[in-house]
Amino acid sequence: MLQVSRFFNRLTGALALAAAALALAGCVTSTSSLDLLDSTTPTGSPFTQALFRNYALVAKSFNITPDSDDLGIFGDSGGTLQTLAEAFATKALIAAKGTEVDPEPSYDDESARARDRLLRALGVGKDRFPNDAARAQVEFDCWMLNMTVGSQQGAAIQCRSGFEAAITRLERDINPPQIAPPAPTSANYTVYFNFNSWTLTGEQLTVLQQAIATARAGGQSHITIVGHTDTVGSDAYNLRLSSKRANVVAETLVDMGARRDAIQVSGVGKADLAVQTPNGVREPKNRRSVVTLLP
Repeated sequence: MLQVSRFFNRLTGALALAAAALALAGCVTSTSSLDLLDSTTPTGSPFTQALFRNYALVAKSFNITPDSDDLGIFGDSGGTLQTLAEAFATKALIAAKGTEVDPEPSYDDESARARDRLLRALGVGKDRFPNDAARAQVEFDCWMLNMTVGSQQGAAIQCRSGFEAAITRLERDINPPQIAPPAPTSANYTVYFNFNSWTLTGEQLTVLQQAIATARAGGQSHITIVGHTDTVGSDAYNLRLSSKRANVVAETLVDMGARRDAIQVSGVGKADLAVQTPNGVREPKNRRSVVTLLP
């Protein structure tokens, strides 16, 4: 009997408060709240209009009709589901008049924490994200009111899950997760030279312009340039030639906007061939400078 009394007090109390607010809002009528939903056009803020739609949806989900045989603990005067449906419908009609409906009171520590969480989110988000805010409040009320009915525990659990999803979405709306920019990665560009030359052609200048554009967009802050030669000529001569090829690339990149102190230059002569050849072979792919962009 104690549980029945608590259920009666909470449901009828909620319905009485809602009805009183409805009367103050100017909707006094002898017709049930459920009967008025379809003929009601909501006004007010986007938030109160969203409350109306969500409360009305929950009220109609009980499928109460004039022929309903849900007597529950109230006998012939009206069943349990009828009272729940009327409570949600009355909340919907109050919201339809532009009045913000307070969330249901909590019933234990867990629901009290959930209600506090809801109120914080509503305070910041109901005007900016009215649909998600209304959904979170109605799911909370659905959880609270269904918990008062023994046969509605399954529905209460569903509404609790719905509340968790809705409040999480609302909080994410308010404070969207910060997406870190992708970390800079290394990138390589190769320019090629004619035989026994360290002069850049127009085609190779285009390659270096691409390298500069990539460095600016990708956030790379260091550049290494390594000059190479083919296997024609002495080691000493090719070492000097490879250094000239690396340095001309470095100077060109500086002219294009790169910081000189960000560039490291070296020449390796015949070492580290792109294409392995015997000594004395003119291989175009070995006559090169490799530009590497580093974070």
